[in-house]
Amino acid sequence: MMDFSNRVGNELFRLITKRAEEELSEQSALNRATATLGAALIAVAEVLREPFERGGDAEPLVDLSARWLRTLLSNSETPNTQE
Repeated sequence: MMDFSNRVGNELFRLITKRAEEELSEQSALNRATATLGAALIAVAEVLREPFERGGDAEPLVDLSARWLRTLLSNSETPNTQE
């Protein structure tokens, strides 16, 4: 499962950043980063939408997302996906 996450996550990142460079080259680096982050967050929200719309509690997945972000930014080990 981690192989899929790493591979596809990196593919999405490359696609989003390439698109930002192509379409927003006239913008500042901060504006490109903001737009790139917005695109990534929309992708995350779409992943969370189905469980939420089915009446499930999306909060555990939101918490997991926050833990992943902290871990990935700190370059430490994979976060605990249980709970």
